[in-house]
Amino acid sequence: SLEKRLVNSQRNSQHRDRTRTHIQVPSFRAAEPIVKMGKKRGNAQDRRQKRTQKKEKEKRKTQKAKDKAAAGGNHDEDVDLDALLSEFAALDAAVDKVEEKACKTPSPRAAASFVAHPTNKDEVILYGGEYNNGYKTFIYPDLFIYNSKKDQWRQLSIPKGPPPRSGHQAVTLARNGGEMYVFGGEFAAPNGSQFKHYSDLWVLNLTERTWRALDGPHPPARSGHRMVVLRKHIVLFGGFQDDGKRAPKYFNTVHVYDTELYKWTKIDFPAIMPGPAPRSACQLAALQDGALVFGGYSRERVKGERFCGKVHDDLWMLIADEDGDAAAWYAHERDDQLPAPGKKNNLFAVGFKWGWQRVRPGGDGPSLRAGAAAATRSPTQMVSFGGVQDEETEDALQGQFYDNLYLLNTTSNSWIPLALKPKKASKRAEAEEAST
Repeated sequence: SLEKRLVNSQRNSQHRDRTRTHIQVPSFRAAEPIVKMGKKRGNAQDRRQKRTQKKEKEKRKTQKAKDKAAAGGNHDEDVDLDALLSEFAALDAAVDKVEEKACKTPSPRAAASFVAHPTNKDEVILYGGEYNNGYKTFIYPDLFIYNSKKDQWRQLSIPKGPPPRSGHQAVTLARNGGEMYVFGGEFAAPNGSQFKHYSDLWVLNLTERTWRALDGPHPPARSGHRMVVLRKHIVLFGGFQDDGKRAPKYFNTVHVYDTELYKWTKIDFPAIMPGPAPRSACQLAALQDGALVFGGYSRERVKGERFCGKVHDDLWMLIADEDGDAAAWYAHERDDQLPAPGKKNNLFAVGFKWGWQRVRPGGDGPSLRAGAAAATRSPTQMVSFGGVQDEETEDALQGQFYDNLYLLNTTSNSWIPLALKPKKASKRAEAEEAST
């Protein structure tokens, strides 16, 4: 069936940015220590050790191939991603009405978007995501709304929407009865041999229950990026591309989407201006002075064709300053009858002048990690939750996951650990858990 084909995708954790999905790899017994007794004996034992390690590696590869075959075989070469997505679009086009129904808690997933409803303070919106069972990855196109006051999930089926994706980003705005904007993300072939990153921008009108693809040009395709609303416009930062064939590419570019003129502007920072290195899976939160960028993950070439993960721990503020010339240029862009005020500065966008500023907070902050969630608590406070720290070798990738909570106060420029009192589960959640 199409559903089974859509979800038949496995990740290769050695060549992908997997701050979202990690496979626990068993450790292997270390080789016996070498006791050198002269030059010839030491060289002979070195060779024996290398042969032993090579045999163990071949055994692991053989076992891995058997496991994949048991899970349904390898059909990578038979998959045409564009054809598969076209088939999905054709089935979706055949649906001509909106359906909304109460449902149980959505199935487990990661790399989905989970954002506040722009006009109902009691609701949050869940869209897309992925689930890996160890051999295959399920990629979802579905849309849910959770009402915290009623403790109720609802599933919405809205025709002519985006194709299935994970690793995308979504933000909401209260305009036009409530809108949710979705950019980027990825889709994968069975067993993870091919990956398609999206560069499309969609808007969901939550009152009319309609999807609409917005015209480009858009920023380059990516997933693992971050997106927030700042000063009524959408700010996009970071992300990565990896098609499984070439070296992964990471971004540190900033793109601002004008929600009034419906167009993107890339901020061209001068080379001499310090700023964050390319990364994905960072934290991005909009505050009154700008947008905070914290942490993240990237992969660097360390030996030949081998790449190793790097977790970032730096903190930056993306500042949007009020500027007379920038405001004049924006007025000209909105009304071309007004004269252009000289040459446009590459730091101008949506009426502001943009720049980076390094932040070095004190206090007891998070340990090294990536993939944490960030949220704005107040105009001067960001809350950080969770994350993962990877330990990566040539043959294995293991992750330490976290469930602690921190608050960053930009007024005092300090981190504060937070401890929450446990809350009793709702009757609905207890009933669902009992039925499983």
